[in-house]
Amino acid sequence: MVPGTVQQLTILLILVLPGVFYQAVREHLRGAAAAEQEPQNRIVRAIAAGALLDAAYAVAAGPWLVGLLDGDGAGPVAGVLRHPRQAGLAALLLVVAVPSGIAWAEAAWARRRRRARYEPTPTAWDALFRDRGSCFVRARLKNGLWVGGWLGSRSAVSAYPQQGDLYLQAQYRMAPDGRFLGRVPDTGGVYLRAADIDVLEILLRPASPNTGAAPQSEEGATTHDTASQAVG
Repeated sequence: MVPGTVQQLTILLILVLPGVFYQAVREHLRGAAAAEQEPQNRIVRAIAAGALLDAAYAVAAGPWLVGLLDGDGAGPVAGVLRHPRQAGLAALLLVVAVPSGIAWAEAAWARRRRRARYEPTPTAWDALFRDRGSCFVRARLKNGLWVGGWLGSRSAVSAYPQQGDLYLQAQYRMAPDGRFLGRVPDTGGVYLRAADIDVLEILLRPASPNTGAAPQSEEGATTHDTASQAVG
């Protein structure tokens, strides 16, 4: 149902927005709960959290908030029009700061009670590539073939809730045992789907099979000779 009046819209925002900010910060810090994957469950939780916060606000500062909204009986949101700065400060405090602070405090308290470390990143795929710098990547596909390449600034990695996939900006030839043999000439990159991958490895400094030395990074390769240096 779409709000038809200013009063209805104001009530909707007051009821829902504090809960929306609380839930957003909570999910960012603690990860999404399995029971909240359905949209209706998320909406119900946001409304419930917002109603609880509004009840606390009414107990703590009810008369002042009512006066700010109706301007001592002058009309709906008249107080907001008379005192826009106070209204804006109250909105930032009650709609954004307090719900976010409660969610942060709840997450901090929960972390102290847990013995095991919990990673709020929704999937291991996201955790593997989150804040990942440039590196070599090799993958063994489910058909047994190896695919490898350079994950650099022009590469791309999917994030939850999208299906896992990976674009490596430069592809390398691979030996049957997974060793890097050299950069594919004129490569434009290679695309991989997580569903097709059996094993995925991140290689920060793979060594040359001939010398054992760490290879030059893809960004540092300026000629076909250096770009084609064998790595493994």
